[in-house]
Amino acid sequence: MSALASSLLAWLLTYLIHSTVLLGVAWLVTQRRRLEPATSDLLWKVALLASLVTGTIQSRLELATPAAVRLPVATLPQTAPLNQPPAPVSDPANPSGQSPATVRDATGGSVSRAPSLPLVVVLLWGAIALGSSLYYVARRLILVGRLADRRLVSDGPLAATLAELQRTTGYRRRVHLTMARTISSPVALGLSEICVPELALSELGAEQQRSMLAHELAHLARRDSLWLAGASLIERCFFFQPLNRLARRELETTAEYLSDEWATRKTGSPVALAKCLATVAEWIQASPLGVPVAGLAERRSLLVSRIARLLDARLPSSPASRRGWAAAAALGVVATIAAAPRVSQGVAAVTTSGTTATPTQRAAEPVVVRQPAARGSSQDTTVVLALIARLKDENAGVRGAAARSLGHLGDPRAVLPLINVLADSDGEVRTAAVEALADLADPRAIGSIAGLLRDPVADVKRNALGALSHFDQAVPTAPVVALLDDPDADVRHEAIDLLVHLHARPAAGAIARLIHDPSPDVRRSVVEALGNLGAQSGAAAITDALSDAHPDVRQAALGALNDLKAPIAEATLVNLMKDPAADVRQRAAELAGERSVIAAIPQLRHLIDDPRGDVREAATQALGHIADPAARQALQAALQSPDPKVRRAAAEALGQDR
Repeated sequence: MSALASSLLAWLLTYLIHSTVLLGVAWLVTQRRRLEPATSDLLWKVALLASLVTGTIQSRLELATPAAVRLPVATLPQTAPLNQPPAPVSDPANPSGQSPATVRDATGGSVSRAPSLPLVVVLLWGAIALGSSLYYVARRLILVGRLADRRLVSDGPLAATLAELQRTTGYRRRVHLTMARTISSPVALGLSEICVPELALSELGAEQQRSMLAHELAHLARRDSLWLAGASLIERCFFFQPLNRLARRELETTAEYLSDEWATRKTGSPVALAKCLATVAEWIQASPLGVPVAGLAERRSLLVSRIARLLDARLPSSPASRRGWAAAAALGVVATIAAAPRVSQGVAAVTTSGTTATPTQRAAEPVVVRQPAARGSSQDTTVVLALIARLKDENAGVRGAAARSLGHLGDPRAVLPLINVLADSDGEVRTAAVEALADLADPRAIGSIAGLLRDPVADVKRNALGALSHFDQAVPTAPVVALLDDPDADVRHEAIDLLVHLHARPAAGAIARLIHDPSPDVRRSVVEALGNLGAQSGAAAITDALSDAHPDVRQAALGALNDLKAPIAEATLVNLMKDPAADVRQRAAELAGERSVIAAIPQLRHLIDDPRGDVREAATQALGHIADPAARQALQAALQSPDPKVRRAAAEALGQDR
């Protein structure tokens, strides 16, 4: 829990730094330059959202930022050396010699019961953020309650005007038009509803009604309700960043300006919208709804500037200019990821006394030169415990490196922590943990490693199969057999090899079904496995493999049939001595000699002149194994071969008594 709290606190502090940079730059740019609302809207949205992800991206990419900050963490205890006597008991009422605030852990170290500072800070943040968010949700529910009596407007002049606006603007999504007497200003609710006050029907003219509906339709098209709700939740969850409130208010402002622009472009009547704003302002006595919503006149302080802007009829900037600012914003985010400092969880310090050593104590400690421990022996507790602590590091690369190092050290205390890491969310970390457990070869890990045979990541399954090959007993074969149908060829290959290692002869039938596998490596592994398992039932499948398209499979099939002492048709053997692959011709010639196949003598005589030297030598030796006059005649002819190895093999064969 403390490690998780430290990681979360580090992320929150990184967010505070990055959000200050991004939101601060957005504020400076929008204040110092007279930007169009569309550009300001873009910059504030990018700054608000990018702050949430830049720190995580830095951590995932393992970037070494110029000014990275590392949080201190609690000191890990170390067991006393075996030759060190226990501390004398000085307090009869406290025989352990420890203060009431400490207890002994399983290794004999002293561990504090007091909660860590990061945990306290994170819990406090969570409580405040949850309370503030619930308050916002409650205010939204109050708003919904106040609008409970609104009625649907499906006909009449307002509905007709809205339908005409949707046709002319090309807005295709369905919009619900409602009317309520409890509001004073039109508002856009969610993604598909416009709610107007009853006064809009009697106090506004037709052109003003059209401008009002166009403005609210713009809010729906821009999804301003979602943006404002999201900004409000970010403001409350990350209450410690005051710039979030500024960003939310700026988004409210730009939403109104941009909706005014959209409505003016679609209706062509800025004066009508200005008159509508002035009329609606007279209805509003105070901000009636209590939460940020996309409404025509929810912020009265903006009305004067909005009306002046409409009457000024100033056109917005070109799309090309906005694209330039978008590129600049993207570069700013990249620069933040590359250069902004981040806070990360620190590495636990370990002391022999269970307490944090002061600088003076460290300076006074004698320097001890440690001899490297033999592999598999009990390692230095300081290193082992520090690496075990890093198995919960926020960075996946650190967790993986810690797992691999624990495997190399071979300390049995790492087995259970590594088993827990097998459930890590990162596939490479799970792979590293499997490899480490394979190095440790502790039977306690068999069940957990076998559980990874159902992992979605192929590399994890393959490494789990390899790790199980370190054990000779207690390995379940059923999940291994199931992997014979895995879509990854390497996994199928590893599964076959493991079944052979486990001498799982009952699995021979399942293995034989892969004799026509798309992968030649798998087919060769199938043939070799059936031969090594002594599975006579697989002889037919191996015989089929003699005609396989891949030469390695054909060669392996010859060897497997020989291991099984299974019959091979003489015609098949003769044909294989004509195989395009030299290794296949050589193996077929050897089997023809071992089995004294008289029908193979003519082809063996032909192979004495084969382009490959090892084939020529194998054919000569095979003729020496066949007790037939035709074979001796072929050997006599081989004495004239230009290859000295052939002449020597022929001479030796002719001297044998057959």
